[in-house]
Amino acid sequence: MPIREVVSRCAPKAKLWLWLASAVVSLTLAAGTVYSWTHAGSRHAPVAEKGVTVSSYAEAETAVTPHLPQDRVVPRVSTGVLLNALQFINAHNVKATGHIWQHLPPGFPEDIEPGVLLLEAEDPHCPKKVFEYPLGENRVVVWSFSTVIRQQFNYEDYPLDHQDIWLRMRPVDMIHPVQLVPSFESFPPWDAKALNGLDPDLVFGDWEPDYTVWSLNRQEYSMLAHPGLANTDELYFNVGVSRGLLGPMLGRIVPVLLLAVLMFLSLFVITTDPDRRPISGFTAFAIITFSVSTVLVVAVNDNAARTEIGSAGISYIEYWYFTLYVMTLLVALNATLLLHGTFSKVVTWRDNLLPKIVFWPLFTGIMFAATLGYLGV
Repeated sequence: MPIREVVSRCAPKAKLWLWLASAVVSLTLAAGTVYSWTHAGSRHAPVAEKGVTVSSYAEAETAVTPHLPQDRVVPRVSTGVLLNALQFINAHNVKATGHIWQHLPPGFPEDIEPGVLLLEAEDPHCPKKVFEYPLGENRVVVWSFSTVIRQQFNYEDYPLDHQDIWLRMRPVDMIHPVQLVPSFESFPPWDAKALNGLDPDLVFGDWEPDYTVWSLNRQEYSMLAHPGLANTDELYFNVGVSRGLLGPMLGRIVPVLLLAVLMFLSLFVITTDPDRRPISGFTAFAIITFSVSTVLVVAVNDNAARTEIGSAGISYIEYWYFTLYVMTLLVALNATLLLHGTFSKVVTWRDNLLPKIVFWPLFTGIMFAATLGYLGV
């Protein structure tokens, strides 16, 4: 049997095996990416980003004692928080509404003004006293607040990001040293996953609550300790949240996948057969038009994502757009090489088969590498 006939018979099988290998590699890399997505949330441990996490009075005392003067007694004021509403206004502003209360023990110094400052709020003095009542030997004073809090969130893992929203509190009395501590007597034994301190009907929108924890943080203001600048540990009430994936999936990831499919299909329009080119519309102008249109669509989505997260750095989602830029360039380069005749044996092999075979392994490989870099396994 002539060698040419043997080759012609084996060619379809070889082509099938190449497509099968391409599909297996692509699906394996895509599965690894999805696996990393699904495990991104479980790796986010309940931990505050600021200060030392405390879950009991003993832990709070251990955290604050080294920072307090030893020559006098600094009153500890038990402070509790109940958040009724949390809403992301933009990338770095959160509107918070709720109540704050303090347990004042018998003999609490009259010259010390109770209350808290919300240091990162639009108006740190926004809590308004609503009522007070006796509770055993103590006196409980309650304030309400509704304010916008500005924080520097990290959107590096967007749209699979986790954020730590906190209320940063200091005593309203800045003259006399007063140490705020969590009001653990107002809650069951503290469990971060129990979401203590949150209204059960609190609406998070596209976010899901992960934990609530207290933390104490020492801030050094580089100022001398004298009246008017009393400095004790700041109290933080932290709420950990995870972004829901459905919204970003439909708004960001699905359009990227659709554009990738369109680019892949364009490879089947590209042909080495001169007789089929008029039918497929394969011309230099068509190549340039398609590439420019794709780049514009990707750029619009990329800018919209950057505007949404307000990030100066590079987030995970942008690697999807960068990958599309690369794939668009390679598709245009492939078509140009076909027209120009450069590397003709490689490009024209099996009617432009090689670019079709490597398209999805290359696309999914870049995404898997980016996922490992940002989210881990």
